[in-house]
Amino acid sequence: MNDDLIEKIIAAEWKQFQKVNNEGGRAWCQDNWQQFYIMRKSQFMCWPQEILESYYDDLLTAEKNNRNLPFEKYAWMMESTAPEQFEGLRHVLPAISEVRRQRVDRAAAIQAKWGEEFARENPQMASYGRVIYTSDDTPWATSIETYSRGELLSYSEKTEQLVSNFIFANEEKGVNLAKIIRENIIKLFNNKSGPLS
Repeated sequence: MNDDLIEKIIAAEWKQFQKVNNEGGRAWCQDNWQQFYIMRKSQFMCWPQEILESYYDDLLTAEKNNRNLPFEKYAWMMESTAPEQFEGLRHVLPAISEVRRQRVDRAAAIQAKWGEEFARENPQMASYGRVIYTSDDTPWATSIETYSRGELLSYSEKTEQLVSNFIFANEEKGVNLAKIIRENIIKLFNNKSGPLS
């Protein structure tokens, strides 16, 4: 069942996330299990089984190889938000081919466009979220586009390609995943049972 797999993925991510060291100490979100659980599950609820299985394998493989995928995600974001610090981390990140980089940039741009569409329709709710485009990044604010790019680059190439193709397919169908994810967030916030209690 997808639910069981999603729970395993979130637990594996949380375990790795706890080991991420930030420059200014622990981030507040590292001590907020409920928020983490809701935000991550809301995304994974959209994914088909094939992507969930591939990403769970990424997390298990990373654990075996002493890699930390949440750390790598945030490191890739720093390429835009903190370029000088990023240069000091580049050597620990995997090499990315130009073909993959172009695919990731396209997928991240679509997610930013979805975020903009959602913000137009729901300005009050969107005002609590991220800025939208990489051009809006600052050292203190990471955009939807940059966050999406960082996440895609932290996956194995197999998982990234599956996720990117899933994004492309939904765009072609006119489906805005950002809206679906936010609907999932609302559902989960209203659910006071299980891991959220």
